[in-house]
Amino acid sequence: MKNRKRSMLAFCTVALFMLMAVPVVLLGENKKTIRIMPVGDSITRGTYLVSTGLANPLGGGWRKPLQDQLRAAGVAFEFVGELDYWAYGKDGVVDPSFSPRHHGLAGFSNKRILTGGVVPTMKDVLAAKGVKEISVPGIVESLKRNSPDVVLLMSGANGFGAKDRDILIRTICANFKGELLVANITPQSEPRKAWKHVPVYNASLPSLIESLKAQGHHITFVDMYAALTADDLMKDGVHPNKVGLDKIAECWFKALRLPLGI
Repeated sequence: MKNRKRSMLAFCTVALFMLMAVPVVLLGENKKTIRIMPVGDSITRGTYLVSTGLANPLGGGWRKPLQDQLRAAGVAFEFVGELDYWAYGKDGVVDPSFSPRHHGLAGFSNKRILTGGVVPTMKDVLAAKGVKEISVPGIVESLKRNSPDVVLLMSGANGFGAKDRDILIRTICANFKGELLVANITPQSEPRKAWKHVPVYNASLPSLIESLKAQGHHITFVDMYAALTADDLMKDGVHPNKVGLDKIAECWFKALRLPLGI
């Protein structure tokens, strides 16, 4: 009888250990197509390496190298969002291997990402789409319409506003049950106005994320600021150059490894 109890205890101990060793959330484990929604401003939208907003070999910003890494890792994914321009391709045609959608709202502050509105859009894009303007709904409606599994949020480069950023993040948490990855903003430099405020804006973000994580939300902090330097920026002092975009993609990829199980 004692031997039987000891055997049962040993079995339960091993079973418990094995259960604890299995991650609770692995989006990539069931091989479903993961819907990834990049949310932010013009840095999320794409790159200023070219003067056209139509699909081109330098289009897609950091979304292109991130997609390359995800594909190489065998991840089945689809990028989602309200917009589909500034994509990778040729002669205005999106490459079939590139998933073009995103929620990179050029010129938008945290507050405008929250509420939505008319998005500043280049004339060639408007002409190609046959519209006079492009408008997006607020973040709650956008999440509902796009049903992402993962949200990549990097916002605040336009006007900073930590209070509005915190409201935006809390709103996403309240209306989204998937994995939320939040990055601080990348460095800025002259001639960008108020570029010295970036470290102050970034400073309070980690504590907010830890607080929300303690409440049970699937939220992760991504230190994008530490990954780039002023040498990774274009002459405007805010938009990343090609090297900077590759670094952003690498940061997102590393942060996605655990939730995607890669």
